[in-house]
Amino acid sequence: MTNISCILYPPTLDYYYLVQRPQHLMQSFARLGINCFYLNNPQPQSKVVRGIDNVIPNLYLFNNVDPAPYLKDVKPVVYYTSAAQADLVLRYNPSLVIFDSVDDPSDEFAAWLPFYEKAVSTADIVLTTSDKLFARASKLNPSTYLVPNGCDFEHFSRWDLPVPDDVANIKRPVIGYVGVVATWVDLELVAKLADAFPEYSIVMVGPLYNVTRVPYRPNIYWMGYKDYKDLPLYVRVFDIGIIPFKQTTMVEAVNPIKMWEYMASGIPVVSTSLPEVQKYGDLIYTAATHEQFIEMVVRALAEDSPEKREKRIFTARQNSWMVRAKQIVKIIEEKLTEKEIKREEKINPSYVAALAEKIMQDAPQDISYLPAVSGFGGRLKVGRRWRIKLTTWPNLYERGKVNRFYFSRELKINIIKGPAFYFRNERG
Repeated sequence: MTNISCILYPPTLDYYYLVQRPQHLMQSFARLGINCFYLNNPQPQSKVVRGIDNVIPNLYLFNNVDPAPYLKDVKPVVYYTSAAQADLVLRYNPSLVIFDSVDDPSDEFAAWLPFYEKAVSTADIVLTTSDKLFARASKLNPSTYLVPNGCDFEHFSRWDLPVPDDVANIKRPVIGYVGVVATWVDLELVAKLADAFPEYSIVMVGPLYNVTRVPYRPNIYWMGYKDYKDLPLYVRVFDIGIIPFKQTTMVEAVNPIKMWEYMASGIPVVSTSLPEVQKYGDLIYTAATHEQFIEMVVRALAEDSPEKREKRIFTARQNSWMVRAKQIVKIIEEKLTEKEIKREEKINPSYVAALAEKIMQDAPQDISYLPAVSGFGGRLKVGRRWRIKLTTWPNLYERGKVNRFYFSRELKINIIKGPAFYFRNERG
């Protein structure tokens, strides 16, 4: 029996948008029988009603709900990935603090650098996804472990999948990419692939991030954001999966999740020469230059075979998220034993469910959205109802009391940076 009472992930990512390592690991912990509280940070455009969702057994999704009443006397293991939350995680009265170092604090993530050393040095356990991250963190904290990324093997290894309508009639072969189209993606290389293989289709699945211009060619298909549940449908169309990343300081530390997902589907993989990818040189084709990348695409198609597909699938199976979760649980259990922390009273699922139902009954019926502003000069007055003064929107509302929006006492207003933030209408 595990000595872990609960694992809590503080509000960082939208659970349903761009499913990443934290969502996968929390799901896997829950499937191992551990109570997991995922404090959701929904996208501004996401119409999430305040409340608690029991998304799978043992995994509770908290939407704008304080977890403290549900923890009662339980001290959770706090698992977090944002270095800036090094102080915030202490508010949950943790039995252990785990910092998961998933990206190098450089280049696009240089803003994390001021928080990085504190997050690593103060954690009870530090997890790292690559050799480079392990080498960096282990200098600051001896309790540092290498736990690479993995894949949802069952999700990506299925063959009985329909072909999405928007790619049903494109030319074959298909060179495909799944993931965020960000500044670390070598878009010049993508354009060269399209020019080198005009008879092929280049399918790019994923939203733009920090990118405003992309190359357009008749054979490049920019599919945009697709729900995680639909990604295997697109990967099944690919003849080759590509990882066209620039070779930068930040990218040198990346252990690409898409590498494992491509292999789970059995397709050949061609990547730029990333250190973490080169570990699997017998299974993945790597290239240091654009010209070599084009050559590797030709080789990958010509040399593919059922035997190579089976090797890729076997490797992906050995590197599933469940395998990673079991490794982490073992590390946690050993650290708890070392600190002589015993399992506290187990969280009662029926108690959580009952309170969750009460929240849902009291929850607002909808969410109203307002445009983003550069600042918030408002004031809240707590009484039977809150009033709000807006001083930054003279063109939208007059100064003074705003009658349109009211808030229940329990609801906190989150002012966030982004395209929008939301208010919840009180029922009725």
